[in-house]
Amino acid sequence: MRRFFLSALAGLTLLGAMPAALAQDRLRDMPGFAQYQEIQPKIAGSVRPGTVSANWNDPSGKTFEYVVNQGASPKRYRFDIATRAATELKEADGAASAVTGGRGRQANDLSARGSYAREHSYNSPDGKLKAFTRGNNIYLAKADGADERAVTTDGSIERRIRNGVPTYVYTEELALGRSIWWSPDGTKLAYMRFDESKVDDYPLQLDQTKLYSTTRVIAYPSPGTPNPVPDLFVFDVASGATKRIDVRDGAPFTDEVIGHYVWNVTWAEDNSELRLRRANRLQNIIEWSGCSPLTGACRTIVREEEKNSWTSVSAPRFLADGKRFIWASERTGWDNYYLYDITGKLITPLTTHKGFEVANILSVDEKAGVMWYMARSGDNHMKMQLHRVGLDGKGDVRLTDPAWNHAVSLAPDGRHFIDTIQTHDVPPVTRLMRIEGARSVVVAELAKTDMTRFESLGLKKVEMFTFKAGDGVTDLHAMLHRPHNFDPAKTYPVIVSIYGGPGANQASENFQLPDPMTEYGFLVLKADLRSASGRGKAFQNAIYEKMGQTEVDDQAMAVKALWSRPYVDKTRVGIYGTSYGGSMAAWSILRYPDVFQAAVSNSPVTDHRLYDSTYSERYMGLLPKNAEAYKRTSAMEYVANLKGDLLIYYGTADDNVHPKNAMQLIQALQRAGKHFEVQVGPDAGHTAVSTARMMEFFIESLVIKPEVAKVAAQMRAREQAEKEGRPQASR
Repeated sequence: MRRFFLSALAGLTLLGAMPAALAQDRLRDMPGFAQYQEIQPKIAGSVRPGTVSANWNDPSGKTFEYVVNQGASPKRYRFDIATRAATELKEADGAASAVTGGRGRQANDLSARGSYAREHSYNSPDGKLKAFTRGNNIYLAKADGADERAVTTDGSIERRIRNGVPTYVYTEELALGRSIWWSPDGTKLAYMRFDESKVDDYPLQLDQTKLYSTTRVIAYPSPGTPNPVPDLFVFDVASGATKRIDVRDGAPFTDEVIGHYVWNVTWAEDNSELRLRRANRLQNIIEWSGCSPLTGACRTIVREEEKNSWTSVSAPRFLADGKRFIWASERTGWDNYYLYDITGKLITPLTTHKGFEVANILSVDEKAGVMWYMARSGDNHMKMQLHRVGLDGKGDVRLTDPAWNHAVSLAPDGRHFIDTIQTHDVPPVTRLMRIEGARSVVVAELAKTDMTRFESLGLKKVEMFTFKAGDGVTDLHAMLHRPHNFDPAKTYPVIVSIYGGPGANQASENFQLPDPMTEYGFLVLKADLRSASGRGKAFQNAIYEKMGQTEVDDQAMAVKALWSRPYVDKTRVGIYGTSYGGSMAAWSILRYPDVFQAAVSNSPVTDHRLYDSTYSERYMGLLPKNAEAYKRTSAMEYVANLKGDLLIYYGTADDNVHPKNAMQLIQALQRAGKHFEVQVGPDAGHTAVSTARMMEFFIESLVIKPEVAKVAAQMRAREQAEKEGRPQASR
């Protein structure tokens, strides 16, 4: 589910963009389709944003280049800070390249999520050798393939031993894209071994549209069942000797042992040790550890622990000496930065914020002894701000206006920065800023958003509002999208777009374009729930052991917050989502049948006892101890409540959320005698029903069906009046 999260969020903005040729055959004749076809293509180009792609390619920080993407073609400029003059660059002058800020991650080379078939190959640092996998064993050869020799021999598909080949849950939930690592000097090869011999299999049927189907067997651990056993080894290229790293400190392999999970392996630059993350099965203790490739012993560098929830860590940022590093931690309940020595000694907290979290580090100037970073310290947590603090943890200062959300590109000398400011309803403006002590001042405006087309089309800015969470206390944020011809004197059906899983945010202080689906004649609602990130650990802990409860309660409250608006028809509310969003859609219509009248549930986890252990146990705890909490995640427990219209979609080749999830819900609904619809993606993976089919479903359920019912009721009333001889109201 981790892998799907980013693509799901991206898809939320794209749903609704559908050419007429792909429309369902009945959709063309349905209410709102003509308006959608006219307006939808114009929305994306209705704004020329005042953002730039900038490059501080002058190390002195005296000039920079930037690109403005407005008009028929991008324009490139070089800005001289001393003269405050921008000179347009021609093709011969070269193009400015975009700056990427913050903490990044290398391309991860994710495997085929547990596939035995794929081979993995990695060249040595000097390019003379290569390590590669075949048949779950690792081999070493020259770069041209000559002089092949085996590094491991115990790997076996039959015995379920993987050497150098990641297992499913490690790729899906821990982002382990590789499990072979060369030492920087090329003398040693570290690799992971996974023992899947006790892990239950899930046979996934593939190629169901062909003459003969095939089966892919996945070692898929579910909550409460055995997990793969990870081990780490180091192979010495010269001697051929192999050393086992004691990732569990000699303890027997149990759920409680730190080292139940082992991942994120890297070599120290001086080849002296391997650094890795290791956790217990509950994932409420995670250690960043250093392990000797010579002795196999491991030491704890930093330990993070949550007594009543899950914990997480991010990659350290090393200073130039390679011995000190900056570490992010939620140990106080708020993400803050700490300066450590590689021995594990805490040198000093760099930030001590309470009430808001740090975000990403922009730059560290060790000579000046300062760090620049972004933090959620605006007038709400969605508005990022630039901060500067000393490497001694003193002198922290916010350098930007908290009324705006800021995206910052810092000059190499730390004296200036390029600042794009915006909010959800104020379009971006980009300016050059100069830092003067504890404040910043505007030097020049580089780009401003052109809203001419947006305004001429009559498009409506997105509204942000707050509502009370299911606890009746916590304030949450939501976004309401309206069609271009919105009339407050009319009433509108509502469609809720949702993902809703841990860390998912749908409210934003980036400028928003209206959702194209509104042009079918709907209001579109997107809400942050207590599963959202950015508001501290205690805030997010509300969903711990309560998936399918806390966030579903919050989603219902977001809808109820609209009930007092005269233009909202509370009897016509739909909800849709995919993956975790599919679960949210199913849970919502089943647990709140008087709030939601229609739902499209795409590729849903219908019971967290059916999903993978690593994800579900992180947020739901362990079985059998938390059996009742897991039971409450089952959509099948609530099928008797269904009153509205439900469409379930699943792909027959979904190796993430297996078809059994949808099948169990379908079976339970059938046994309960409930009416519902099913759409199947033959040989499709973790996907969603087409937007066209979804809109056909929502229009039929929330527009046509209520209108037909209204007309039928009027006809019955007239017939009854005629029987009773009562006068009928004139039409």
